[in-house]
Amino acid sequence: MFKKVLLGFAVYIGLSAVLAAAEVKEVLRQSIPLAYVSPSLQLNLEADRESARITRMGWDTDGTNRAGINLLKAPVELRLLKGADVVNAQTRVETPNAETVRYTLALPGETWIAWEIVVGADGLRMQVSSSGDVSKNADRAQLVFPFEPATAVTCIISNNWTADGTFLLPAILSAPDLGQMLLTHTGKGQLEGRIEGNRKERWVTVTMEFSIPPDGVASTLAFTPVVLPRPAGFADDRQWQAARRGWFNLIQLSCGASGGSKDVIGVWANNVLSDPVSSVLYMLVDATLLVPELAPGVSMPPILRRSVEYWIDHKTNEDGLIAYTARGTAGREAEREQEGNPGDNQNVMDSNPSVLIGAWGYVKATDDIEWLRGRIEDLEFISAYMERRDVDGDGLIESKQSGNSGSRPPRNPDCAWDCYTSGHKNAYVNTLAYRAWRGMADLEKRLGRTEQERHYQQKADQLKAAFVPAFYNPETGWLGFWRSRDGVLHDIHSDAPTSFAINYGLVEKQKGREMLGRFWSALKETGFTRFDLGTPVNVRPIPREEMEAYFDFQQFLNGGCCVSNTSYLLNALYITGMTEEANLILEAMLKRQQDGVFPNGGGFQNGFVDRMGSGAEVFDWSGNPAGYEGHLVYCWAFLHSMLLREPALREVVYEGCF
Repeated sequence: MFKKVLLGFAVYIGLSAVLAAAEVKEVLRQSIPLAYVSPSLQLNLEADRESARITRMGWDTDGTNRAGINLLKAPVELRLLKGADVVNAQTRVETPNAETVRYTLALPGETWIAWEIVVGADGLRMQVSSSGDVSKNADRAQLVFPFEPATAVTCIISNNWTADGTFLLPAILSAPDLGQMLLTHTGKGQLEGRIEGNRKERWVTVTMEFSIPPDGVASTLAFTPVVLPRPAGFADDRQWQAARRGWFNLIQLSCGASGGSKDVIGVWANNVLSDPVSSVLYMLVDATLLVPELAPGVSMPPILRRSVEYWIDHKTNEDGLIAYTARGTAGREAEREQEGNPGDNQNVMDSNPSVLIGAWGYVKATDDIEWLRGRIEDLEFISAYMERRDVDGDGLIESKQSGNSGSRPPRNPDCAWDCYTSGHKNAYVNTLAYRAWRGMADLEKRLGRTEQERHYQQKADQLKAAFVPAFYNPETGWLGFWRSRDGVLHDIHSDAPTSFAINYGLVEKQKGREMLGRFWSALKETGFTRFDLGTPVNVRPIPREEMEAYFDFQQFLNGGCCVSNTSYLLNALYITGMTEEANLILEAMLKRQQDGVFPNGGGFQNGFVDRMGSGAEVFDWSGNPAGYEGHLVYCWAFLHSMLLREPALREVVYEGCF
């Protein structure tokens, strides 16, 4: 195995390649460059020559020369604490060998604490030890990592979160499109972590706190590179290599910057600084069932369960409606006929089915029947709200919003496609309801509750019988998005309703192929060719009276390439045998994902942006960013499609739908 450790000017130039020669000399005078380079792993650190700090840190777990990208907003520091006070100490720095930097912090009474930083083939290791009785002067230590989210929304992925929002190791420190490190601890005592951040001020900080080890004992924090093995049932090594690092980009857990309480920390979110959203939890289900194990001691099912429980326990109102976002509050049943709900009062209809799918996915992944027994009444309560929303008894659930063109004030969405005036009978909402009720039937079956199983099976069957007649548009030959209360079918020339219906078995394969063939022809007629961006969410401008916001075509949900929507088109193309068209899109997107196009290495993310028109989760047809987040987890659902083209893996995820 090729292996080489380099320390000094040459490696600094090779990995960074961004500073002029005079600037490099000045930096080297103030810091100690420390790097490891191999074909599969690259590490690039700089340690301060005078104080116990790491001033630069970057890594690349796929050997693509991205380790020169600095992940830090400010230096990593070792802080010594006595009670609530920070302890100051004189520092001596040594470089025992080309792989190591060692800081010695002198304390009174000829005692000291050492912080040793080592790079190598196994990754990065930080070891803290002491000499003499240091307890009179310091009782614990913190390693503080201030990350720059504008570069990469670095986050923690952990199974184990405590009630006060701390996490326990092992955990994964994930830097999107740069790589993931498994954090583990050895030594006496327990190491606990906190992740904190501020959306407005744009910072994320991870703090690892532990007791200072006694004389002769070391406490070691190890950063071991994580490379996902190819999943069983998928044989394409080349495609998996392009996807495996980006797979983690969908797994971002909240640091509490959005949501208002510590309960939201560790819940799946748009990104670490952004909103958790209930309506799209089914995407996390798909990721969990396809790749349940991420690294030793870190797996997907507990992450999914924590998110499901958050929405049930903290965001479900007395009527059984679940709020859209962690910042919002679910509307009340008494507001059913109200067209507009000001403030954070939310009345989306896809939240309930998505959380039910989440609960089904967790049980499917774990067979945790005891959890199911304890939660089945909660799940039935959530389903009962959906059932009551079948106001006219035809089998389809109706949103509170009328869906009539131009009928209500802005920003009262009925689903996660939250820029449309959609409402009443929404095709997308009902596809999720169908999958949710199929899942509920399976959960009741697992509990041996035959009557309840039959009830949910009947609900799903009734919905399926009414679905295509309600939404089929004979003029276009595919499905419209919603049918409003005034009876009008609103077809916004999007594949989404048709694609989701094919994914979940509401449209049989041959009919689905006919529908997608018509849509593909309409897409080709537009002249669109940028399949590396995915596909446009709709191929014609949406009438202004059917949009709540963002009226310009090719921008955001009005014809923008939202990346995430492409996943369900890909699935539908593969299901219906349109393999050539699907491969054309998938190969272009995988190349962009692997190669990257932005300075941070991202293909579908450009760091935390939080500014409309600048985020790389949506593109116009020329490839210009047209989103707002910068990093939106849903973008990487297209990697699921790469696996779901395999019938056996599709059956695992969509069991019971077909």
